[in-house]
Amino acid sequence: MGASTAGARDTAIAGPDGGLAGPPAQTGLPPDAFPGAEFEPFGLDDVLAVLDLAGDATPPLPVRTLRSLHGGVLAAQQLAQQIVLAERLAPSKSTQTLHTVFPNPSRWDAPLDVDVEWLQSGRTFANLALTFRQAGRAISRGDVLLGADEPDFVRHEATPPAPIDGPAAARPVDYPLLPWEVRLAPGPRPYSLDVWQRIPGVSADPALARGLLAFASEPWTGHHVANSHVQRGTATLAPGERLAAAVLAETVTFVEDLDVREWHLLRVESPHAGRGRYLGHGRVHTADGRLCAVFECLGMLRATAIT
Repeated sequence: MGASTAGARDTAIAGPDGGLAGPPAQTGLPPDAFPGAEFEPFGLDDVLAVLDLAGDATPPLPVRTLRSLHGGVLAAQQLAQQIVLAERLAPSKSTQTLHTVFPNPSRWDAPLDVDVEWLQSGRTFANLALTFRQAGRAISRGDVLLGADEPDFVRHEATPPAPIDGPAAARPVDYPLLPWEVRLAPGPRPYSLDVWQRIPGVSADPALARGLLAFASEPWTGHHVANSHVQRGTATLAPGERLAAAVLAETVTFVEDLDVREWHLLRVESPHAGRGRYLGHGRVHTADGRLCAVFECLGMLRATAIT
């Protein structure tokens, strides 16, 4: 299983009332948002550095990693790198959809490289598989479909989300795992969350924008499901237990370009959790409501004994 940005190991331990110990139950942010003194959070420059990928090297390609509190390679980082690398390898095309599975645990402080498998490459579409490996073992595999721009034959668009109050009505948060401007607001339905963000200071690179959107899509669902159930009293941890969370698979599909330097909305929702799993999906909209991307995440969420 992959290392979720929300934390794959020791995500949280039981507090005195059976809830999550520490700030997450009060703030709605995951435990990794409150790193200890021994953890040096990464910044936007660090994120951009790991996304500085070239498509002219011979595989396997070495890639850099971000520090993580839970010790694994961040799933968010891998999603972003897969998109950016795929678009560098096929520079005349853009990512249509990415589906990534995370079969094995990983270490952020161990060497990481990428195998590239071309499944098809033509004038309009390209398909490739990117497998991230440590010591020969696959920690993720991303299947990427890329396409060239084409004129509209037909067009219709989603109705803008409602209600949409805008970032001014949302609560600013300092979230080290997303080292840019982030604001949170309750979503319109149970187990939903509105995440407003903008990333000033980055280049106007569509591949980078798509990578950063994928990066931002991954952290929210698992921790929001856990904290929502804790706050409702429907999830508790017994003494000696910890909460284990990991992302198992994620799909991100892009329908329009987006300038991530401007405010945009990630509306995240979990329609189901049970059997040790959670399902999340979300939509990415511009500030005026235009749909730009959709994503879906399947993750593991369960209590396990502290060993």
